[in-house]
Amino acid sequence: MEPVGQLIRDLRAEKGWTLKELASKCELSTSFLSQVERGLSSVSITSLHVICQALGMTLGEFFHQLGDGVGQPETEGRTLEVMKAKDQRAINLSEASIKYRFLSREFPGRQFEIMLGEIPSGYFYPPFSHEGEEFGYVLEGQLRLTIGDDTYTLGPGDSYHFAASTPHGYQAEGDAAVRILWVQTLKYFQTRDGIPAQQE
Repeated sequence: MEPVGQLIRDLRAEKGWTLKELASKCELSTSFLSQVERGLSSVSITSLHVICQALGMTLGEFFHQLGDGVGQPETEGRTLEVMKAKDQRAINLSEASIKYRFLSREFPGRQFEIMLGEIPSGYFYPPFSHEGEEFGYVLEGQLRLTIGDDTYTLGPGDSYHFAASTPHGYQAEGDAAVRILWVQTLKYFQTRDGIPAQQE
């Protein structure tokens, strides 16, 4: 959690805001934000989304700034198209959140967010809609995917592609996590927190 809190602190400082000012814009308590910035408290996807909105950025942009913070490597003025595994940013905010490893680099005009997602066993992600498109290719595990009124069980090698404005939800079936190669429209990328499956 410490890199997340440090980045929030750095972005706040860039804007010249006090902790109290950011808390006011986010409608979160100053003490909570202070603990997050110092790495003493975890932050939910929902709270992080609100913080990013206040800072004027998307979650995808925030996650891409995690890491070394020096921007994208360039060769003769051109952004590198290749990303080594050691440079891929992995995000794991909480036990209930979907874990992401970002596979694509930033460059002008980029349209998609490409990542590996891991849906933990034991949590249910209720149907939710947003703009853009969503594509998934199941690498490991058994995925229960709900799209609108339809529910599918997908295994390794299965894929899906739909307009994300249709409500869609996820659950890992069985005791193992599900790993998916995910492609989503960058502008509308959102992360998810789950609820214990028995509360479904």
